[in-house]
Amino acid sequence: MKSTSEDDIAHRLKLWRKRVMKMTQERFANATGVHLSAIRKYENRHSVPSSESLLAIASTGVDLHWLLTGKGDMRAPTSSDDDQAKTEAEVELVSRLKAIEGLLNGLQDEKRSAVLEEIFSRVHEAKRVADLEALVGKLQRKRA
Repeated sequence: MKSTSEDDIAHRLKLWRKRVMKMTQERFANATGVHLSAIRKYENRHSVPSSESLLAIASTGVDLHWLLTGKGDMRAPTSSDDDQAKTEAEVELVSRLKAIEGLLNGLQDEKRSAVLEEIFSRVHEAKRVADLEALVGKLQRKRA
């Protein structure tokens, strides 16, 4: 890739990560869910982020238009505090899932499978309960 450092995604990504997020590459990878080696490749101009990686990176609050073109503001516009809280919650979720992945990688295959099945079962049940609660709420609003 031929471009000046100030005029490319690699430079802007590193600028965002270091100056705004104040994170190491490792911490940024954990926060976004993008593999550390991919972050390194992006910042060293060995590859460009995929659309999936860009969406994950955008969860940190960077404006993708600025990241890709260098035009506009670094920070993505926010419409409310709820959007910021959602972004922070998403970053926290990705961070926790990466931590769980690390713990699971330290287990034997049988134990890992059992833990994954238990996690899936609990999440599935929580989702079913949430769906039922939403349905009950909708029916109550209709009756009122």
